[in-house]
Parts: sequence; structure tokens; C-alpha cells
Amino acid sequence: MILDRQFLKIANTSLDPFVGNSGTENMACLLYSMARMLRPKTVVEYGSGYTTLFLLAALAENASDVVEESFLLRAKTEKTIGSDFTKLSRTTAAEWVEAGGKACGVDPGFYLNRCSPRLYSIEQLPSSHEYPIRVSKTVAELNLEQYFVYLPGRQASADTLPAQAFPVDLAWNDDEHYMEFFDEFWERLNPEGGLMIFHNTVSSEPFWKIISSIKARRLEAGDMEIMTLPEPHKLNQNSCTVLRRMGNYRPSFETKTPDRVFDDLNRFMRNKAEKS
Repeated sequence: MILDRQFLKIANTSLDPFVGNSGTENMACLLYSMARMLRPKTVVEYGSGYTTLFLLAALAENASDVVEESFLLRAKTEKTIGSDFTKLSRTTAAEWVEAGGKACGVDPGFYLNRCSPRLYSIEQLPSSHEYPIRVSKTVAELNLEQYFVYLPGRQASADTLPAQAFPVDLAWNDDEHYMEFFDEFWERLNPEGGLMIFHNTVSSEPFWKIISSIKARRLEAGDMEIMTLPEPHKLNQNSCTVLRRMGNYRPSFETKTPDRVFDDLNRFMRNKAEKS
């Protein structure tokens, strides 16, 4: 696990979250957990800092897990099913689902055509400023550079990202320009459940009005879930609001039917054979 004592020491020393304009000591852990669960291909953040490190740690661990789980998925398939999928039975299917240790219950469709995840970090301060320099040095010290695309001296514009970055699975605003950020990235957010998260939404009346306006705008479209999480022990930097885009979302019981799962598994195993 990357979030060990050494990671926390470097993160807390380099980018102390316990300052007035940060307050992300809890947000960092929350974002890490969300990224671990969602396993995003593309993360966009506006405003780099302490949370950047935790998002990168989650992407690195996700990438490592995909490699390990892919290996275990192939191994358990060869052991329980073999290569002849025409002989698949209810018994062998149940055995396959429950086997594999860390690959127990995984969806083979997730492991088809996976690419390395990326965090696109947009920062208003220029690259010559001390703060972006410190962020970059800390990311390098933690050996997380391969997942990091730093964009200092920029505003929150979707045009700053390459075409392969879309759709965005997780968008995190820890800066300002909330409405502009929403307008830039909502339609670029994954319509199958992509998340957009804003920091510090309840301690500022202007920020809360923006969130309320966004909620009203999307009410008619019916494509958004919303939840605000407060930190009641704090005066400022004390909350986040999570938006979830639901335009094309379907629950897994509708999409992950047995026929589809084992068709994807067959493709997964053929891909392995073709690469051998």
C-alpha cells in the first residue's frame, strides 16, 4: 500500500493540509477512497496540492491491482473452466466467480483494453512559482510522475486536455470558478456515473448559491445525483458537494448478465492467447 508512514510524512511536510487555505486533511482520504472504488481512467483536478498526492496514490494502486487481478483472472479461468466455454455449466460458473482470491467476483469486461490512468492537474499559478515547483518535486519524490500531467498557469478549460482524456471519470475542484468549472466539464463527464466534486461549499454563501443553481439547472434534465458532506467541527474549508452524472447509467444487474460476462471472459482469454 502506497499510503504508508513515509508517504504521509512527505505529504504532510511538503504540502501541509492544516493551513487556512487548504483544510484537505479529510478530503484527501475521501478522494483516495473514491478513486480506489471508481477506478477512473481520467481524473481532472483544478487546484493542485495535498489532495493531488492522494489521488495519484490511488491511481498507482489501481494500476498495480489491474495487473495482479488480470493475472489471477486468467489463472482461475484456466483452472475452473479451461479453454472450452461450450462446456460451461452453472456449477463451474459459480466456482469461477468465487475463485481467484483477489480476483474473486471481478468483471472480465473491466480488464479489456485497459490503459494507464492519468491525473490532469490544472493549476492557476505559473510553473515558475514556488508552489507548482514544490508540488512537482513532491510528486517526483513519491515516484508518482507516470500518472501525473501537470498543467500550471492555466484556467479550468476542457481545451487544455488531449482528446484521449475524455470522458472524465472524476473531476475535482479545489480552487474557485465553480460555475465555469461545471460548464466546462459536466458534458465531458462520464455519463455512466462520473463524479464531480467541489470543495468548501457550505462556508461561503456565493459558493452555496452556485451549487444550488447547478442543482436547479439539472433538475429538469434528471441526470444528476447530488450530496453534500459537511465537516461540522470546522469554520472554513469544511465540506464538499458530490455531483454524479447519471445520463446513461444503468445498474449492474441490467448490464452484467451471465451471457455478457462470459462473452467478455472469452474475449479476455483470447486476447491473452493472441499476445502469447
